[in-house]
Amino acid sequence: MPVPHQKLQAWSQKKLGVQSLALEALRVEASQRRFYRLSDHQGHSWIAMASPPALENNEQFLALGRLFQAHRLPVPTILEADLALGYFLLEDLGHTHLEDAYREQPDVLQQALSQILPLQAVRSDLIPDYDEDRMIMEFDLCAEWLLAGLAGSDLSPKDLNTLASARGLLVDSMLSQPQVCVHRDYHCRNLMLREGQLGIVDFQDALIGPALYDAASLLRDCYYTHSEAVVDQQLATFISLHPQMDPAQFSELKRKFDFTAIQRQIKAVGIFARLCLRDEKDQHLEHIYPVLTRVIALARTYPQLAPLAALLVSQQAPVFEALRERLAPERVG
Repeated sequence: MPVPHQKLQAWSQKKLGVQSLALEALRVEASQRRFYRLSDHQGHSWIAMASPPALENNEQFLALGRLFQAHRLPVPTILEADLALGYFLLEDLGHTHLEDAYREQPDVLQQALSQILPLQAVRSDLIPDYDEDRMIMEFDLCAEWLLAGLAGSDLSPKDLNTLASARGLLVDSMLSQPQVCVHRDYHCRNLMLREGQLGIVDFQDALIGPALYDAASLLRDCYYTHSEAVVDQQLATFISLHPQMDPAQFSELKRKFDFTAIQRQIKAVGIFARLCLRDEKDQHLEHIYPVLTRVIALARTYPQLAPLAALLVSQQAPVFEALRERLAPERVG
């Protein structure tokens, strides 16, 4: 019996009318979807995606792909789709992720930031709200899956109160921003470069949410660390171009930007731990400790978040030990 990727390969060959295609598995990301690059002997290539219908919202992926293309956003063209199987054929946006280009092409960061604005202009009933309940649930993933789950910490009532207080500050800051269309995973591994042009993938979780969210995802990336000078410079440029932001309010907007980044990174380390414990996927474990360390450093710069920073410092050792048990020492952080 053919294994799953062989079934996807056969389906793709039939849809493309090609008898033989080479298949290359691409990097595993934080979802149940799997991606493969298909290529023929003439040098043409496509991306095949297997997205389990019971686990992924494939209808939303298809609908938002068409919506964003209609707004001329640089998302991949969906060439073929079988919602029952969860199979998709997509335009190949190239081999180069933004993280691969930062050192040689520093201007690509500005290009990526500028593409956020046309994304924010999209309005549709297809895009749900990023509401308070979801933000709270995301923040709580860290305590549930990383601290209590992976690290085995027994959080005290005082610890839980500290987390709840910080969560309230972060969520209130996010809700106080202009609410626009946000990608929600706008980072260096979901942005591609092909012949100097930016491409956006993994867009199916877009919501109407905080206007600084995607800038925070990009400039305070879980997979790449920009210097504070670069963050300030690029954020100032983004604010100056944004129709709903006042550059004279930079300090306040920077605080909201940082609070948004902290909420997102706390969510991310919780998701990385959940991928390991629930889904038996450890590819993201090596990012937990560096991200946690950056959250602590950033939270320390705001007096109202000092208790959160202190709590996370107290959890660094058990988190480190839990990671060391599962990873080679050089991958812990």
